[in-house]
Amino acid sequence: MFGTFERRTHRRSRRGWMLGAAAVAVLVVVTAGCGTSTPSGTSGPSGATGATGASGATTSRSPSLTTTQIEAGADHACVISSGSTAPRVAWSQMSNPILSYPDAGAKDEAIIWAGGEWHMLFSYMTHDAADPGGVKWNIATATSSDMVHWSPPDPWPAQVGVVGVASPDIVREPSGLYVVTYQSNAGPETSTQDKLFYRTSPDLVHWSTPEPLARNLAPGPSDRQIDPALAFTGHGVVLGFKASSGSSTVQAFEVAASYSGSLTGPWVLLGQPNISVYQNTVENYEFVWAAGHWRLIATTNILDQPWIFTLTGDPATPKGWLEWGQGRQLLVPSQAWNSGPGISSVGYEHANSAFLCNAHTADGYYYLLYAGSSELTQFGGWGHARIGIARSKDLVHWEAPADRTG
Repeated sequence: MFGTFERRTHRRSRRGWMLGAAAVAVLVVVTAGCGTSTPSGTSGPSGATGATGASGATTSRSPSLTTTQIEAGADHACVISSGSTAPRVAWSQMSNPILSYPDAGAKDEAIIWAGGEWHMLFSYMTHDAADPGGVKWNIATATSSDMVHWSPPDPWPAQVGVVGVASPDIVREPSGLYVVTYQSNAGPETSTQDKLFYRTSPDLVHWSTPEPLARNLAPGPSDRQIDPALAFTGHGVVLGFKASSGSSTVQAFEVAASYSGSLTGPWVLLGQPNISVYQNTVENYEFVWAAGHWRLIATTNILDQPWIFTLTGDPATPKGWLEWGQGRQLLVPSQAWNSGPGISSVGYEHANSAFLCNAHTADGYYYLLYAGSSELTQFGGWGHARIGIARSKDLVHWEAPADRTG
């Protein structure tokens, strides 16, 4: 996202001068190539009393990962083997959006199958006059056995020292622990700008206390970090995030590395990947292994469209993560619930904050989850966001279930 906690009116004004040209032509510019420590604590989502999900399934700790598995992207697998329990997607019963609430917005989703059910984490927006823009931002979880019937949202307890939290991404560290990275809004601990945090869990139910992530890369109160995404590579851990500093409005996609493989660092800034879309940067990052290659799923900073990029650098070399091939847009079908007047990102949201779930070895499909809204007036200008789904066998041709709002 472009600053979850900023008013969308600010976002529109920043983009306005480019929208005319961007809407006419699609231009992709690729420039020249340019053992984890785990925090203690047991706090978790409100109401979490045991390692049992809403459907009654028991989520046990996932097995540790071998170096070979890690090098093949197992850290970001969205289907965690659980004996004979195969992931279930009741596609014939589905309708878009698959997750929505009458009095709350949902976006920035991440999903994983473990313990016989789907676990989705997402940014959860509710009305609150006491918060900036009249919107409270939190992270919530929901579970489902089939991606059709979902448990009620379970928001995280308020994090001390910050105003809100958002934009979760989920991976597994080599030990098998689940790791959720996310961003905060300003607060006493982070002063004037958003910062990065992470929490770990053995079972997706009990979560550690929040820990700062790569704070040495944004030590000042005006240094801003959002949209974190991790990739354990077998040669350390790589972090992608969006950054800006001081009064500058320039934002950049940055990549850093912890050569020790520890989330506590030390973190070293590697630089900016050679990615530009519509002569601008991308956001909402996900590193994922798909079709034999490391991929980056990201949202364009202009028009908020999902794109996919393929790593061309050496994943065993940290600076290899700066080298990406020419990307392309993921052509998500337009439906009534994610269409509206004007241009996407200004009048409505088509497919923002996309997340790719690679279930190809399980059922032959890749699943793309994304946020949409038919307007951008509610929730402080962010719109009443809901989460939809599309699927593909080849990462090129996408189909969506019926639209239940049309």
